[in-house]
Amino acid sequence: MLVVVITLIAAGIVIPKFSGTFKSSQMTDATRSTVRIARYARSLAILKQEVCTLSFESNRLMLVCGTNRANPEASRKLPDDINISSFENLVDEDKNSDGSRTVRFYPTGMNDGFNVTLGTDGNRRATVVCDPISGKITVLEEGR
Repeated sequence: MLVVVITLIAAGIVIPKFSGTFKSSQMTDATRSTVRIARYARSLAILKQEVCTLSFESNRLMLVCGTNRANPEASRKLPDDINISSFENLVDEDKNSDGSRTVRFYPTGMNDGFNVTLGTDGNRRATVVCDPISGKITVLEEGR
């Protein structure tokens, strides 16, 4: 009986820590996917010599080159527990007024630039910042 009680107490302590680790890995995965698809968009725009558009939908990142929206170049689904809590297009401020969350990548290697914050229901957040001129991407993490 004592062994069962000790095991239950240990499980009560360990299980919440594992769920926190799982959410942390989901946040890391979503952040890395955002960084990778933004770098890919820049590379593809330069390679194809056409404007590529990266859309930040509620639970999906979608990359379209040219005007062919029916056949996207790449699409990544965010984990269910991760949402886009804020988005800012750094160049085109009027673009955000209609609710669309898109960034254009140009054949010159430049882009509109963006700040996107990914968050969980808890206190975990990560902000991905893309410089409009150099395309350099910086990740700022808060609340592990």
